[in-house]
Amino acid sequence: MSEGLERLGERLRKARTEAGLSQSQLGAPHFTRAYISALELGKIRPAMKSLEFLAARLGKSVAHFVDDEKQVRQRRERDLDINAAATLLARSTAGDALQKVNALLENATTPDEIARLRLMAGTAHNFLAHGRDALRELTIADKLLTQMNSADGSRAVRHQMAIALRNLGELDRARSLLLDLLHAAERSDTADRVFRMKLLRDLGVVSWELGEYEKASAYYESALEWAKDIGDVSGLIAIYNGLAYAHRALGDLEGATTYLQRALGASQIANDLAASALLHNALAVFAGERGHLESAYRHVDRAIELARVTGPESYVAHYLTTKAECALKSQHTDDAERFALEALETAERTQNGRAAAGARVVLADVAHRVGRIEAGVARLEEAAASYRSIGAKQELGEVLMRLSRLARDQGDADRAQAYADQAFKVTKATSALMGG
Repeated sequence: MSEGLERLGERLRKARTEAGLSQSQLGAPHFTRAYISALELGKIRPAMKSLEFLAARLGKSVAHFVDDEKQVRQRRERDLDINAAATLLARSTAGDALQKVNALLENATTPDEIARLRLMAGTAHNFLAHGRDALRELTIADKLLTQMNSADGSRAVRHQMAIALRNLGELDRARSLLLDLLHAAERSDTADRVFRMKLLRDLGVVSWELGEYEKASAYYESALEWAKDIGDVSGLIAIYNGLAYAHRALGDLEGATTYLQRALGASQIANDLAASALLHNALAVFAGERGHLESAYRHVDRAIELARVTGPESYVAHYLTTKAECALKSQHTDDAERFALEALETAERTQNGRAAAGARVVLADVAHRVGRIEAGVARLEEAAASYRSIGAKQELGEVLMRLSRLARDQGDADRAQAYADQAFKVTKATSALMGG
């Protein structure tokens, strides 16, 4: 306990007593009595934002509680650094945000600052599809925010936890958490329309991944009403994209393409180049499915061009895989193999396990196309290992069923049954038939 912290605590206690407030009253609604007590005893150092809140409650300046203006300036500079990292929490700059957050965590001392930075780290990991890393950071943040009795902070953390669980393939747990948050939001006296829109959007994502496409469409439509009402362009991009995939799954390719075009228009209005890249890639997939290969190439090349400029680099691997699939449909197996190998190298270098697995599946298709059956089986086994390592249960189940069919075609009934049994064990927990 430093002398400076002890003096700060004494001044805080004196100002609180003069104001006639208890420790609980001073801290409410953001801080617990225990946190205020620790401050007054000089055991912890408050973040500048926390000190500004407490000083305002007591009708004092921040300088009243600290030794000198230099300390005030240093804390303000640190808060500016944290806010600067927060502005990087977007899909294209998540890696940069994570680096800054990790550097700031090395010198973080107060519970509220640590909690905020852990939440930011978890959010960045979610953008990068690192579900396990995100869940680790968010669990720490949740414990701290619960101790601090921070309802808003805990709500934000649990929303990100749901996204992390979805990234890990724990779809039932993700949906349960999202529904709990939505019900709590509906019971709340203060209507946070943006938060409700995000919850409905994410419920649409999870429902789609569970194979419940009509339910997904309904969630997206509800989210769309909120997004239009509040004028959230970024929200519209994600919702239109989700509606496109829901309509595609329901067999409405024309409607799906229309929604993607709306999403692309919204991304151009928002000047969101990373989102534009994602949407061009989706349009390439849809065009390829409809046999419009020239259009598919045009869209995927645009996606790759944008991603190389805006990042994140790991997304380039997904787009190269799409281009490899287009080449395979065009009967250009050499090009397909070249694009898929480039996708695999990019995915491994950027630690994008999902993209690496997708590239291996395309390489398996190339191998089967040219008669290298055992090489194709080996690629599918590698893809299964990648999907298993990241908890992507739906994709893992699909690869295992492909391996089962290949084994059956080769006359190996026992091996075919073993793969089928594995696929059942992997996917039965997230089957659409068993979803509530």
